[in-house]
Amino acid sequence: MKKSHSVIKAKQKASQLLQANRLADAWDVYERISRQAPGDHEVWLNMGAIAARQGQFERAESALRRALTLRPDLPQANVNLARLLLMKQRLEEALPYLKKYLTLQPQDVDGYYQLGSLLEALKNPSAAEEVYRQALPLARKSVAIHIGLARLLRLKGEYAAASAQCDLTLQLKPDAALAYFELGQIHREQHRFDEALSCFERLIALAPNERENYLLNLGLLHVEQGRYDEALANYRALIEFNPKSVYAHWNYSLLLLLTGNFKAGWAEYEWRRQTHFWQGQMWQGEFAPPRWAGEPLVGRTLLIYAEQGFGDTIQFVRYLPLLQAQGARVIFHCQPSLLGLFQRIPGLEVEPRNFDKAQQTGFDYHLPLMSLPHLLGTTVATIPATLAYLKADPERVAAWRARIDPCRFNVGLAWAGSITNPKDRWRSVSLAQLAPLAEMSGVTFYGLQKEGVTAEQKPFADKMNLIDLASELHDFDDTAAVIENLDLVISIDSVVAHLVGALAKPVWTLIYFPVEWRWLLGRADSPWYPTMRLFRQNGADPQWPAVIDDVVAALRHELIAGKQPR
Repeated sequence: MKKSHSVIKAKQKASQLLQANRLADAWDVYERISRQAPGDHEVWLNMGAIAARQGQFERAESALRRALTLRPDLPQANVNLARLLLMKQRLEEALPYLKKYLTLQPQDVDGYYQLGSLLEALKNPSAAEEVYRQALPLARKSVAIHIGLARLLRLKGEYAAASAQCDLTLQLKPDAALAYFELGQIHREQHRFDEALSCFERLIALAPNERENYLLNLGLLHVEQGRYDEALANYRALIEFNPKSVYAHWNYSLLLLLTGNFKAGWAEYEWRRQTHFWQGQMWQGEFAPPRWAGEPLVGRTLLIYAEQGFGDTIQFVRYLPLLQAQGARVIFHCQPSLLGLFQRIPGLEVEPRNFDKAQQTGFDYHLPLMSLPHLLGTTVATIPATLAYLKADPERVAAWRARIDPCRFNVGLAWAGSITNPKDRWRSVSLAQLAPLAEMSGVTFYGLQKEGVTAEQKPFADKMNLIDLASELHDFDDTAAVIENLDLVISIDSVVAHLVGALAKPVWTLIYFPVEWRWLLGRADSPWYPTMRLFRQNGADPQWPAVIDDVVAALRHELIAGKQPR
C-alpha cells in the first residue's frame, strides 16, 4: 500500500528536524506518524535512534524491536539494537543481532571488529579469532582487525604470529600507536625487556595522550624485572597524573599487597570494583541496605557474596567466622560447586550466588567477600590462619579411605588451571614436565584434575602410574574427600592448592614468576596456609625445570628420612 501524501510530508519534516539536531521535535513528529502508519519500519528505526541519542534507552530499545518485528532483515536496526544492548552490558543478548547484521552487511569491517570484541568479552577467544581472520581479506586498511588478532595470538603465546600482525599494521599505518603497544606487550611477556621499553617509548612519542597506558605498562615491565620500588613509583606517578585511573589504583594495590604493605594495599584493592574484570563477572545493581563499613554486628544480618575465582572464595571464606564471632548472622552467596564444603562451617547460612534472590532476603548490610581483610584490618602478622577451617564430608572420606593403600606414599597432582585465565600458560605445567617424579619408588600419584588426562598426556601418566580421578570428581566435596586420604598434594597455583591448605593437609605449591600477590616475596612458606610449602621460579630465569628438580629432591629427602612432608 502506498504511503499517503501526508505521511511522506511528515517524514520529510521529521528528517529535517533530525538533521537540525532538534531531537525532541523530531520525536514528536515521528510519534504522530507511528500512530498513522504503525507498519512503517523506517519510523520506528528513526525513533530508536532519537531515543538513544537522548539517553532514553528503554524507549530506544522498544522502538528498535518494533522496527525489527516489521523488518527482521533491516541492517541498521540490527546493529543499532546490538550497540544499545552492548552499552547496557547485555552482551549475550547483543550477540545474535550483531551476527545478523554481518550476514546482511558482510563487507562492513567495523562490524567484524565489533563482533570479535564482543566474543572476546564473552570469553570466547577462539570464536573471536575466527571472526578477525574472516575479516582479513577486507581489512587492508583496518588497523583494528590486525591489532585484535595480534592481541588474541599474544594471549595464546603465539608471539611470532602476533608480531607479524603488528608488522602488517605498521605497513598500513607506520604511526599506529596501538601496534607499538601490542609489540611492547609481546616483548614484555617474552622477557625481552629492552625491546619492550623501546616500544612503549615509541607509543608515548606517537600518542602523548596514551600517558596512562605508558605508565601502566612501565609499571608491569618493572614488576616483571623484579624492580618493585620503580614499579611502585610508576603507579604513584600515574595516580598523581590521573587520580581516577582505575587500573593505576588496581595495579598499585596488587603490588602493595605483594610487598607486604597490607594496610595500604587493602584500601587500594577496593578499586577492583570499578574494573572491567569486576563488572564482567559481578552483579551490576546495588542492594537497598548499605555496604557494611565496620558498624557493630551484634544482632545484625550480613549478606556476603563470593567474587572472582574458586580459589579466592576458598581463601577468604575464613573471614566469615570472624563476623559470626562479632554477633552477626551471616548469609553467604557462593558458587554452587562450593556449597557442600561451606555448609559445614558452623552457623553459616550458605546459598548459591543469585543476586535476584539476595534482593528478596532480609539483611542489614552487604559486602563482597574480598573486602573483609580491609575492614578487619588484616596485616601479614594477623592473617587468620586457623588450621583446617574447612572440613571434608566424613562419609566420602571413609569411602575413599577404603580405596587408597595406606602402605604407599600417596601424592595428589594438580598441574593445570582454567584455560580462561590469561595467566594460565605461565602457571600451568605439563605432565611431561612432571615426569621426573616417576623416579620415586613407593609413591602412588593421583590426578586431581577435573578435566583429566588427555591422550597427549597419557604416556607420561602411564610412566608415573598416575591414577586419573577425573571421572569421579564431581564437585569440590569429592576432591576434598580424596585429599583427606593423601599424604601430600603437589599443585600449581590453582584452586586445588587453596583447598588443600584450607583442609590443613600438606601441599607443595609451584609458584610462577611474576609472583601472584598472595604469595608475597622471598618466602618458602605462606602465612595464609601453615601446611603449605612454596617452590618458586627464579625471577632472573623463570622456568619450570629447576622448580621440578627442587620438588623431586625434596620428595626424595622426605621419603628417605621416612617423614611426612610439611
